[in-house]
Amino acid sequence: MTIIRIAGVAALLALAACSQPKKAELPKPPQAMDDTFKACKWMEVKGETLAMNAYACGPDFGNVHLVADDTLPGFALVEGNGPDAMTYRPVVRIFTKPKDAGIDAILPEIRKLSPGPATATCTLQPAADPLDPDHPTRKLFELAPTGAAKAAWDKAVAVEPQDVMPCGPLGVGTAGDRLFEVMADDPTKVSYIDYGSEIQPFDARSLRVLK
Repeated sequence: MTIIRIAGVAALLALAACSQPKKAELPKPPQAMDDTFKACKWMEVKGETLAMNAYACGPDFGNVHLVADDTLPGFALVEGNGPDAMTYRPVVRIFTKPKDAGIDAILPEIRKLSPGPATATCTLQPAADPLDPDHPTRKLFELAPTGAAKAAWDKAVAVEPQDVMPCGPLGVGTAGDRLFEVMADDPTKVSYIDYGSEIQPFDARSLRVLK
C-alpha cells in the first residue's frame, strides 16, 4: 500500500510539472546587434510600466547596460568601469496622448523639452527605420525644421556637419537618429528612441507596455 501511495504521489508531481507553463524565450536580437555584442548577455529589462530587451556587458566591454528609469518614464544606457567614470544617457522616453489623437498631440511637450533655434516651428515628419531602412514596416517620425529653417539647415549640412541642432536635443542632427513612434500595444503612448550613430545594445522593437 505504501509503495502504491508513493508511486501515486510521484505521478501527480510529474503531471503538475508537465502542466506548468514554459517560460517564454526572448525574441532573438537583430543579427548585426548579435554580432556586435556577442560577448554580452541578452536579457529583458523591466521598469514599473515598461519592458525592453537589451544586452548587458561586462568590464571588458565597458560595463554597458540598460536600466529602467521610471522618472522619465523610459530607459537609459549606463557605461563605465567605476563610479567616477560612469556615464548615463537616456535613450527611451514615453510621452502620453489621447487614444484617438494623432502623434502631433505631443508636439507642445516635445518643444518644451527640446529647445533649439527653430524648435517653435519644428514638426514631426516621417522618418526611415534605422534598423531596417530597406523594408519599412513601422511608422516612425523625427522632429525636423520647416520653412526657412529647413532651407537653411539643408543648405548648411550640404556643406559640412553642423554642431547646432535646429530642433534641439530631441530633433534631427548630422549624427545619429532620434525618432518617435506610437506604441503598437498602447495608442495612448508615444516612444522617443535615441538610436545614436552606432549599433545600440537594445532592440527598440521589443519595447512594450507591462499590463
